[in-house]
Amino acid sequence: MNFIKQKTIPIVPLLLVSLLIECSGSVSAGDTFLFGISERFEQAFGSRETPACSSDVTISTKLVSLVEDGDVNSTFSTVSENGLTDVDTDGGTAWGYRSFQTCIYPNVPFSGSLDIPVSITSNYGTRITSLKTFPAPDVAIPTKLTFTGNGVAVRQCFTFAVTQDAVRSAKVDPMTVALGTMTQKNGSGEEVSGTYTGKDACDISVSLEDDEGPGVRVSNISRVMEEPGPSATATNGTFQVRLRTAPTANVTIPINEVFDSINANNREGTANPKTLTFTNANFATEQTVTISSVDDLEIDGIKVYTVEVSNTSSADADYNGIKPRNVVVYNRDQSVPGYAYIRFDSTSGTTGSAGGAVNRFATDESNQLGTKYSNFQLKLRTKPTNNVTLSFSSNCGNKCTILTPTLTFTPTDWNTYQTFRVEGKSDSANTGNADYTVSFVASSADATYNTTVAEPTFSIRSCDNDGTHLLQPCNFSGSSLATSGNRLSAAEGGSTNIWMIAQSSPGSDVSIGLTSSDTTEGTVPANITVSTSNFNFMESGGTNQIVLTHMDDALVDLNQNWTVTTLTSSGGLTYDPIDVYATTTDDEKAFYISHVGNTNENTTNTATVSVCLGGNNPTQPVILNISCKSYTAGTAASGECGAITSSPITFPVNSEVEPGNASDVGCASSAKKQTFTVTGLDDTYADGNQSFDIQFVMAANTDTNYQNAANPGDHSITNEDDEPAGKAIFVTTSSYNGEMTAQGVFAADDTCNNNKPGGVPAGTYKALIVSNSGGSVTNDRIPNGTNWVLTAGRHYYRCNSSGYSNCSDEHSRLFIANGSAGFDPTSLPRSFSTVGDQYWTGMTNSLSPATQASQPTCSGDGLTYFHNCNGFTYQNCPSTPVDFLYGQTWTMASSTSITSQESICSATKKLICVQQ
Repeated sequence: MNFIKQKTIPIVPLLLVSLLIECSGSVSAGDTFLFGISERFEQAFGSRETPACSSDVTISTKLVSLVEDGDVNSTFSTVSENGLTDVDTDGGTAWGYRSFQTCIYPNVPFSGSLDIPVSITSNYGTRITSLKTFPAPDVAIPTKLTFTGNGVAVRQCFTFAVTQDAVRSAKVDPMTVALGTMTQKNGSGEEVSGTYTGKDACDISVSLEDDEGPGVRVSNISRVMEEPGPSATATNGTFQVRLRTAPTANVTIPINEVFDSINANNREGTANPKTLTFTNANFATEQTVTISSVDDLEIDGIKVYTVEVSNTSSADADYNGIKPRNVVVYNRDQSVPGYAYIRFDSTSGTTGSAGGAVNRFATDESNQLGTKYSNFQLKLRTKPTNNVTLSFSSNCGNKCTILTPTLTFTPTDWNTYQTFRVEGKSDSANTGNADYTVSFVASSADATYNTTVAEPTFSIRSCDNDGTHLLQPCNFSGSSLATSGNRLSAAEGGSTNIWMIAQSSPGSDVSIGLTSSDTTEGTVPANITVSTSNFNFMESGGTNQIVLTHMDDALVDLNQNWTVTTLTSSGGLTYDPIDVYATTTDDEKAFYISHVGNTNENTTNTATVSVCLGGNNPTQPVILNISCKSYTAGTAASGECGAITSSPITFPVNSEVEPGNASDVGCASSAKKQTFTVTGLDDTYADGNQSFDIQFVMAANTDTNYQNAANPGDHSITNEDDEPAGKAIFVTTSSYNGEMTAQGVFAADDTCNNNKPGGVPAGTYKALIVSNSGGSVTNDRIPNGTNWVLTAGRHYYRCNSSGYSNCSDEHSRLFIANGSAGFDPTSLPRSFSTVGDQYWTGMTNSLSPATQASQPTCSGDGLTYFHNCNGFTYQNCPSTPVDFLYGQTWTMASSTSITSQESICSATKKLICVQQ
């Protein structure tokens, strides 16, 4: 995962967090991370023996590692693989977390209520801001958490954020948020004994890395990796390391990728390089460590392991013995349960969870082929947890005998091929060639192979050479049967084949003459020979092989059937075998269509379309009617196709034409083609370039080459938009108070990017909000000024759900930004969201930064707090929390009009989010 500026990364964030538990007990295998992922917390500090605590309450992240100059905000997520969503705020290398949210919730149902005491020990002072951020509104972390239900839906979350300073701070112990002994109560508030009673929830530890002075910067790993495999797209990831200051001597940092037992013997991944050396000259240059994923061939979900960035060694005392933070790596399982096979001819393949059919096998009813063309080898694709036994059966009736009734694979030999064999036998019936299947049922204590994975089936051709069939054409399953109802088929210029086999070895060579019923469509050898060496032989190049050559012509003649007549044999055996039926499929098109240029709105640009005939000259005029394809109103392509010149177009009798091909852009001269032009329609919507289709319908004619030809397919043309790009606007579903952390409006931007509803276009979004009016607040945003979110002349449309009619400039336009990059909120064609909704904006409804008459003085702080919740960074006076700040909000007063009013900053309002 590469971090992108202001963009939510929905895959898995990369936890550069170590997990510290500070309550009694010992570590157990049951101490797991959210959704079952091991936290490996005891290894974050290199400790193999760390006390554990109750796992009855989930703490999504128990140790948070913040970096003073970090650039990643991490929030809890119920939809990502490991329960987190990261936003890299500057779009560069992800150098750690500047804010991090961790959540607490009980795991099993209970009645009544559950109290968890909370106490905080911290020497960081104002360097870390700690808030309870879910459920809203954001407040200081309380001394007690009370739950009245269970599960993720009733979680309570803390967010820890860094306050940047320019001071080299002394190293202090991590901040501890201690979650104490739990108390369970009934509905009357009386203490009761329950699942949680008397147990300690796990503590949360928060550490902060100072960015002044000597130190080692370690970035987040670039993405979640996948085990190598056919569908894998990200089999490696990288992280960067550099020093903060220039050392006086070389600094060496070992990289230990097998520090974690999960990656013992590099079963999950390898690191390169394994040693980094920094000098006075390159200390500030990032050095990259690449972690490459390894496929362990086990179905083990997403595996989490720790790569240790080991202690530094240097003659520089400041850089000797520094312990950088470790990197937590996520390796997503790509192992696919199923079976691997090798056919008798050494071709191999695999089947996955859905099973599948495998063909190209054959037996014969006189059992002259034996198991030569019907044996195959099998093994499992992934390691099972228990023995897997395959029990084979077939629907062949009296046509086959299974020689291998079972195969068993163990957790030791699962990756070793074992051979299955089946042979043919006589059913004493002259019913012709047929196919039967061999299948198996897997039984195992391993649920994956016992129930989840569908077993493949193996299709086998049974060649009917018993009874009176002394000679019989035969081929492999998957091929056609070569009967009148199931013909051998190939395109013009291709070939097919079938072999002649005997019921028994002839006394001497047998010759069979062959003729084609239509040599313009297919040819065959004059004769073939069946001998004592090939009567039970189906190999390429054998003298008993009938090769059918499907002739190529220049006619549009569709598919043509023909027959290979087998004459009565001579030599060691006299017998008239059954004939072989074939089809040659046409490779000519009736029409070849291409165009040059595209249409463009509000210009004279046209697309010139050329149509060429395929095949020979027509004996009747060939007429094509042309029209714009009709689209349902409310779809993107409706209203894009304009005028078509020359409809219909006519190819006259015996017009000079030449065969086309798929890459033609028109015939060689005007005598060999028909052309027409298409113009596009102009609209007033910023809908981007839209493709529309031209339809062709051939008028009826009696030409033998064209009367049965299919109509040409639709032909697509692009109509280029002439409006500036349209931008989407949505309103958040949830509401938020006026304190948006120290980031102010940038935090509102993060909220927009982290809470996009379904159907909203991808991209970066910013909040339609100003941060201040008067004074100086970091991260100012003012209309048509610094960090403003609208662009003059752009079209802005509402996007509240998926679908063109709900999310497009044509169907849900809100406004076109005027020359001052603004609009009139009192006169809109439609509402931003539900009438009555309120939004934090910091503006009047004339888009002027607002001031509040109720601004408190907060004299006890000795500071001046400005309007709009102090740039949306505070909701009350820190010295006197009862004195609230105020900010400006908008109300959707009607479906077309917005009013503006002052609101207390502790109130919760929605945000208007604008695509950039």
